[in-house]
Amino acid sequence: MTESPIRDFDSKIVLVTGGSRGIGKAIALEFANRGADIVFNYLRNHAAAEDCYQEIKSIGVNCLKVQAHLGKPDKIYHLFDQIRSKMGTLDVLINNAASGVQ
Repeated sequence: MTESPIRDFDSKIVLVTGGSRGIGKAIALEFANRGADIVFNYLRNHAAAEDCYQEIKSIGVNCLKVQAHLGKPDKIYHLFDQIRSKMGTLDVLINNAASGVQ
């Protein structure tokens, strides 16, 4: 007998900043596997973002990828406008994006 997956985030909308690679991608995939619809932003790597998007969509949840530099307020507003218009009200924010501080 196999255990059914835990779907404790069904119908929730989760934003993972910096979610196209590494830890952010792992977090986004875990929430997707638990039933959440996923939004993630990325900055430069279009190929990694598209791969992540396709992987999340294959789980059977909704996904939105938005290119946005979170160090620029106008890009943050754009990100949240996209979320509101295409996904609805955000339920969970995972603030994972790198700051680029050197």
